[in-house]
Amino acid sequence: MQQDKQFAISSTIANVCADKQLHCLHAIESGSRVCGFFSPDSDYDVRLIYYHSAEWYVSVFDNKDTFEFISDDLFGIPFGVPFDIGGWELRKALRLIYKSNAVIFEWLNSPIIYQSQSKAVARLRVLSQDYFNPNAVFYHYRGMAKTANQSLDLWQPIKFKKFFYLLRALLAATWTITEQTPPPVRMTDMLGLLAKDEQTQILELIAIKRQVDEQYQHQLSPAMQQMICRLWQQCDVASDFYMDYQHPNSEPLDDFMRHIILSPDH
Repeated sequence: MQQDKQFAISSTIANVCADKQLHCLHAIESGSRVCGFFSPDSDYDVRLIYYHSAEWYVSVFDNKDTFEFISDDLFGIPFGVPFDIGGWELRKALRLIYKSNAVIFEWLNSPIIYQSQSKAVARLRVLSQDYFNPNAVFYHYRGMAKTANQSLDLWQPIKFKKFFYLLRALLAATWTITEQTPPPVRMTDMLGLLAKDEQTQILELIAIKRQVDEQYQHQLSPAMQQMICRLWQQCDVASDFYMDYQHPNSEPLDDFMRHIILSPDH
């Protein structure tokens, strides 16, 4: 069944790109499914980096650099779950790399890949490392944690989805400070930041979430409540976090874009 879904997603990507006259550079899964804490009815969030033919870039005015495709019945009943494809045009994606946007790092490093021009993307991953600014990435994930924490009472039953998004954001912010590299996309790859008993409890919670729907609410244990509070304290202490960062120029990104757009056999 999983192979059937992979094929359906890959075919849909190809059809959407053909319809919109796009060239797919990289297509991956984003959101809870790739982070590793999905439910059976979790959305499929497919994200693309794409480009156009050279003529598209020779224009007096900028053209639209994003698109979205949504299907609620891609897999059919009884397996149907919400499905969407969102994409960023290559020039936009490169600008976001230049700005050390945390999301584009996640897209480049997603472990679930549907389509990819592997050699070009491998080169782009290496190139992106020079633009990683831990200051920008730390504040991105700290901001995500604040958003996830709004109206969230850890001492009452809460939706699992909100808890896991809060936990991943706090772990990613902590990882950025301690490791000074882009945080792993899969949350379990960051559990080494926690105590062994906390890791065990989180893995047990992930196992539960994979069996329940998105509306399920859970009462956190005191240990999990205390863990979240401790992670918050660590991020608050680091609120003045700053590392010296020398911003490289954009020429390597310009070269990469010219190579993709102007070289038919890249």
